[in-house]
Amino acid sequence: MEANDPAGPGPASRPRGVVPRTVLGLESISRAITGVLAAVAALLVIGMIGATVFEIFMRRVMNAPQIWVGDVSFMLNGAVFMLAAGWALHQNAHVRIDVFSNHFPPRFYAGLQAAFYLCAVAPALVIGTKSAFDKALRAFERDSVQTASAWEPLIWPFLAVLTVGLAALVMAAITTGLRRILDAFGGATHGA
Repeated sequence: MEANDPAGPGPASRPRGVVPRTVLGLESISRAITGVLAAVAALLVIGMIGATVFEIFMRRVMNAPQIWVGDVSFMLNGAVFMLAAGWALHQNAHVRIDVFSNHFPPRFYAGLQAAFYLCAVAPALVIGTKSAFDKALRAFERDSVQTASAWEPLIWPFLAVLTVGLAALVMAAITTGLRRILDAFGGATHGA
């Protein structure tokens, strides 16, 4: 099969070896899941804007402020942030300070990133995800409400969404770290 064959990519562009193909497959799955969650986050932004516009109308025009809008905006904002975090990692849209790393050789930098994602970021996120899951489950079992609010909404749906976002971010961190290992050893097309 030629490289420009419409039936698919040529042999030179295909990853060689089981490990690179597996890593790229996992990364593809992670990108798809985080992409769906980012799309949900975008829809939640629309909901947050709608709630804010509704509150402005009710407060300014009807002179009837709503008690629930602040809590809904707070929860939607947190959900948007967490649901889009994994996608941002895959898109390299996260904040980083690269004053020194711009001067590193690419393979060394990829290895450094792999170590950071797999040895620091992913384990910390796993702990955070477990904690968020436990809190969401406990809040669900107890019908816990947001006590800092006059409206006092149930808190478990918000905590459950945070857990989903954190779990997707764990998956993104692991697949990014694995991909960086491939990059450190010459990329996916050279085997690992």
